[in-house]
Amino acid sequence: MRNLSRTTMGRLTALLLMGVLVAVMTGACGSDPTATPVPTATPVPPTATPVPSQPSDPQPDPTATPTPDAMMEFKSEWEDLIAAAQEEGEVTIVMGGSASRNYRPVVAVFEEEFGITATVSTGSGGAQTDRVLAEQSAGRYDVDVLMIGGTSALRLIAAEALIPIPPLLIHPEVTSGDGWFQGRVWYSDAATQQYVLNHGAAASPENLGMRYNTDLVTQADIDAMNSVFDYLDPKWANQIVAIPSIAEGAGGTYSTIISHPDIGEEFMERFVDPDFGVTFSTDFRFITDSLAGGKFAMGIAIGSAGRDLDELAEQGGPADRLIKPFAERDTMSGGGAGDNVQMPINAPNPNAAKLFLNWFLSIDGQTAKHEVSEGTPSPSLRDDIPCTGTVDPRECREPGKSYIYLTGDPEYTQRTEESLERAREIHRAARGG
Repeated sequence: MRNLSRTTMGRLTALLLMGVLVAVMTGACGSDPTATPVPTATPVPPTATPVPSQPSDPQPDPTATPTPDAMMEFKSEWEDLIAAAQEEGEVTIVMGGSASRNYRPVVAVFEEEFGITATVSTGSGGAQTDRVLAEQSAGRYDVDVLMIGGTSALRLIAAEALIPIPPLLIHPEVTSGDGWFQGRVWYSDAATQQYVLNHGAAASPENLGMRYNTDLVTQADIDAMNSVFDYLDPKWANQIVAIPSIAEGAGGTYSTIISHPDIGEEFMERFVDPDFGVTFSTDFRFITDSLAGGKFAMGIAIGSAGRDLDELAEQGGPADRLIKPFAERDTMSGGGAGDNVQMPINAPNPNAAKLFLNWFLSIDGQTAKHEVSEGTPSPSLRDDIPCTGTVDPRECREPGKSYIYLTGDPEYTQRTEESLERAREIHRAARGG
């Protein structure tokens, strides 16, 4: 059938046949094939079918598997949605930051699959947020789907520029939660848990995303680093570059610094102390070029400039990323534009937007995210797809390992805005601005 992909159709058919087979067997077991009396036999408990061992955390909820009737209902709803989306014929997707660099090829897979033309607008998260808010203020609603970082999304939520996502989710691979990390779909908007769906997160030791110049930082230096506080050794004074916490879109690392139970305000105060001499800049090109060129030894809290340095490292340039166990507990972080999706109010193509959202979060869409992205996306929060392709294998979750999920767990996300504001207060107090 044209409207469903072969992969999706195969999964749905398998689930449907499984349900029908269970129903037939149940009916057969309950019938009486002959009226001839037979001696009553001692009941023998049925032999249990061996079940392969599963990860202890979490166990899928068996009630979440759709029944045959539910699958038929979804199939009909899905086909109707595809038809309505194809009638609209187009979808406009606005991307910021890392999403801008990564996801054009993923959108191309969607276009090929469903025959819908996608217009993709790319740029910085701050600029894209300004655009959407300005257009909505003027009564224009030109955007169907947003992929904006968590800090910028707070502005959109405050302006009531977004609609809740949960009512739009219809695909059973999304709604059941079975295939997702810890058996649930994650939202990074702490207060409401409905406007910013977090679909990706990088897992790693908490090294604050540090990149370094391999000509200036030796292996002996790396071996001696066992805590983020080692970055503050006087030997690194005046040799670190960073984005200031007061800059638009610079919230992720700084809210992590304040929120992480093993780091906190002491680190922040020492990091921004003028006597230590960190150079703060909002120019990503300056950060990349000056670190690679040897002006600085390390970059900490450098946003998407870190991805540029990673690409330089792959080409043999004098840069690398520090990923090693530290005294501070390991974290998962997914607050960037490439990790989030939002749905704006009054979308001009609501059916195409809904179709893209559900497809993108399905196994097919998240697999495409891993396999065809141009950049290096954060690993999907789906546990039922391989952590391979264009993702950084060092950022894949390790089975059975516990992580502090700073951008998804409400325990921490509820304090994100407060933590970021505190980081900015400390910065202003030390350096002005």
